[in-house]
Amino acid sequence: MRIALIQNHPRFGEVENNLNGLLTLIESVEADLYVLPELCFSGYQFVSTDEVRSLAVDPDGAVIGWLRQAACDRNAAIAFGYPERSAAGCYNAAMVVTPDGRDLRYRKTHLFYREKDLFLPGDSGFGVIEWHGLRVGLAVCFDWYFPESFRTLALKGADVIAHCSNLVMPYCQQADLTRALENRVYIATANRVGTEDRGGEALTFTGGSVLVSPRGEYLLTLPKDAEAAEVAVIDPEIARQKKINRYNDIIADRRPEHYTL
Repeated sequence: MRIALIQNHPRFGEVENNLNGLLTLIESVEADLYVLPELCFSGYQFVSTDEVRSLAVDPDGAVIGWLRQAACDRNAAIAFGYPERSAAGCYNAAMVVTPDGRDLRYRKTHLFYREKDLFLPGDSGFGVIEWHGLRVGLAVCFDWYFPESFRTLALKGADVIAHCSNLVMPYCQQADLTRALENRVYIATANRVGTEDRGGEALTFTGGSVLVSPRGEYLLTLPKDAEAAEVAVIDPEIARQKKINRYNDIIADRRPEHYTL
């Protein structure tokens, strides 16, 4: 199974141009699953809820339709982050679309920094979708900071966690090693690059997207400051083998009755 990490530099608010750039990156490599960043075609640094609503999209609408069509054209699944508009307000959301018309929708559970002033807290819970025998779980950026996020996806059977991100702190790419080992899953963190300076604050994104194996191997590491698209081959069976030796199984050995809630 081929996994592609897509790392882009969106220009804030330039939705059509950003989508065209993403499609060009997608078309540059062959994969079975493409993982794109958080808020990958809108930009990140909103300054008001009105601005979020102006750029948020309907998950069944025309903008997402571009990525659905790309999935059909490539005969591949595509995971991506986007601002979702709903009757109640807007969510920092992510989706996996497949060429057979199915999708998995997720609303970010753990909002970061000023996102708390702009988006509703996610209410979807974590989920998994299967594509060509690969079980894909979704998470968004700051979710990584909470070990329960990736553990929940592992317990739900994810082989790979598509982690759509706009990282500004320098820790996640290293922490993915621990998250991959403790859950015996592949972690595909797709991050963006560039700087946004809006609302009196500059944010610089760390790039360096990574694909980490259940054995802690860095199968892909993208540059820190440039757009890129790279592919690696994974074996889902490695993620399904939770034994680390003949005695220890990291899922079966859990003793939740002794864990603090």
